[in-house]
Amino acid sequence: MTNYQKKGFLTEDYRLFHLRSDSGTRPEFHYHEFCKILLLLSGSGGYTVDGQRYALQSGDVVLVGSHTVHRPEFEPGAAYERIILYISPEFLRRASVPDCDLTECFRSGHVLRLGEPERKRLFSLAAALERELAGEDYGRELLCHAALLRLLVRIGRELRRSDAPRPGPVKPGNERVAAILRYLDRHLTEDICIDDLAEQFYLSKYHMMRLFRRETGTTIHGYLTERRLMLARELMGGGMSATDACFRSGWRSYSSFTRAWGKRFGSTPTGRRDTAALAEETYE
Repeated sequence: MTNYQKKGFLTEDYRLFHLRSDSGTRPEFHYHEFCKILLLLSGSGGYTVDGQRYALQSGDVVLVGSHTVHRPEFEPGAAYERIILYISPEFLRRASVPDCDLTECFRSGHVLRLGEPERKRLFSLAAALERELAGEDYGRELLCHAALLRLLVRIGRELRRSDAPRPGPVKPGNERVAAILRYLDRHLTEDICIDDLAEQFYLSKYHMMRLFRRETGTTIHGYLTERRLMLARELMGGGMSATDACFRSGWRSYSSFTRAWGKRFGSTPTGRRDTAALAEETYE
């Protein structure tokens, strides 16, 4: 079973980091309890969110919701400069109003690629927030909140635009793997046997597993686990009980489901915290 680490911590409503390095980064897949916004000032690389890998370029905005597994991939040698915002989901809920649910910013897409005017406006708001956070002037906290809210509303408006530029995830270069992924998604809630899957695609089992991992960065079992957990979380978010969501999302054992949920989210499906969950500081 894939065991994703919980990384980073947040004791305030939000934190901002402005980082630059040329040493690259490729951490393990992990998740945070807070939401995260990455504004890529310079550099190019990859970012995998919820099992989908995106090829990034300067100016892109990456949106990662709480408890969402992700991993940045930037090669050493090229400058990688970014502004990172960690935001408490509770702050987002408190700051939301009936006609503006700020949590939607982290449910409507993972990557925004804006035109030059929109990008400048968005990045200038992030720069204004950074300046206010660095100061100690009268009204600092109010202006910081205002700058962050303006940034979030601007992102929300861009996501709502029907013509908003959203780069899609990179498709596997190997058509066999792409076909296997389509098959797994279509049959997600069914029993899937590795031997039968290999026979379906005229591959040896071990060659298929090696090929899948090379192209996707995860195992077939890990991919199915992640997709089924995401489906269960969606069903539970709609009001379904944990037990029903377990079996409706393709699990055959509730105990296996709860173990996988605990490793993925650091809690039980009903919300009780797992005190053994790991937490460490990380900046990506």
